[in-house]
Amino acid sequence: MSRQSRLSALALVAMVVMLSLSAGQAQAIGITPGRTTIDFQPGLEQAVTFTIINNDHKDFNAFVYAEGDLKDYVTSEKTIIEFKESDDSKPFTYKFRLPDKLDQPGDHWAKIVVMEMPSEQEGGGQVIMATTAVVHQLRVKVPYPGKYADLELVVNEGDTGEDTNFIVKVVNLGDEDIYKAFATIDILGATNEKIVTIESEQIAVESKKIGEMTVPWTADVNPGMYHAMVTVNYDGKVATIEKTFAVGAMRVEIIDVKVRNFVLGGIAKFEINMENKWNQKISDVFAEMAFSSADGNQIASIKSSSIDVDPLQRATLYAYWDTEGVQKGTYDAKLILHYGEKTSEKLLKTYVNLESIDTEIVGITARVISAKGSPGPAADYLVPIVVILVFINVGWFFYFRKRKK
Repeated sequence: MSRQSRLSALALVAMVVMLSLSAGQAQAIGITPGRTTIDFQPGLEQAVTFTIINNDHKDFNAFVYAEGDLKDYVTSEKTIIEFKESDDSKPFTYKFRLPDKLDQPGDHWAKIVVMEMPSEQEGGGQVIMATTAVVHQLRVKVPYPGKYADLELVVNEGDTGEDTNFIVKVVNLGDEDIYKAFATIDILGATNEKIVTIESEQIAVESKKIGEMTVPWTADVNPGMYHAMVTVNYDGKVATIEKTFAVGAMRVEIIDVKVRNFVLGGIAKFEINMENKWNQKISDVFAEMAFSSADGNQIASIKSSSIDVDPLQRATLYAYWDTEGVQKGTYDAKLILHYGEKTSEKLLKTYVNLESIDTEIVGITARVISAKGSPGPAADYLVPIVVILVFINVGWFFYFRKRKK
């Protein structure tokens, strides 16, 4: 088969692969980190290295190519990477050189696709079949002139009578600081009637930084689907975002996320503890976690296996993160729980230490003040006070006895 015919076949396979990926098939190969983010600089030249992981430990060849509006600025010395069964992973390096000018502000992308090549039939024929591909993203941020806010919205759903938390992220893509931003959230019912309007506190957001507002709402409504329309006012400008969410009905609630017996550089085993609040079994429940650094650069994406959860019962999902090359620090993690036709999102603060990973679910505060049935902090002071009073009483007793004599 000629080189041109081979590349045409691979291009066709790539389209099949993308359809397969969008359907949520498991990945036989992995990639880390998943994204590299940089701020635009005219003529910037840089080399980027990522790691291709052989999850299934098998022999295969990987075909690497670039897509996106920045693909013409990306080069690499190799396009075919050979893997043996014994290879856990291999590094891959590409280079890019940015133009002197990008007219359109906002995000520009190059997507480095790593595709497992299909096997050849006897006689040299190429088999066109669905295979596996993963993508490393090069994200170049071109700032907007002045102040410009982009929004992200995460809804931590609650049951009837419980708090639903709206987490509004304000991404300042402009080249000027935002001094005052606040969110107004209109909550609409099934017939688009306005139920309530709630507001956030005010925050400031520096240029090229991300600000975050958490707005709680006690959902004193019937179970069902609702719609949130968010308007953020910032220094005389407006940005909007909206999202549909559920109150009550079928719901799996994330209780907490734990990591035990961890050492930085090793494999972190995340225990995602959850509870089925629905009165029927929910099948094919699984979780995805995407970790991002403080500048919004996604560094890893992991997925658990699927399980069935019995009615009104608790269960645990397990997901694994290879932290080789990860630095100690604080990372944002978006946790998406999939069940039925629904998804539930949680935003986590993940604190990576040398010998531990601690997680905190944003919008949920859980502090133990004193254990039930224990004496509590006041007991620490009670014993010495009682002892002092006893000595004082004994002293007065002997004093009056001696005086009487």
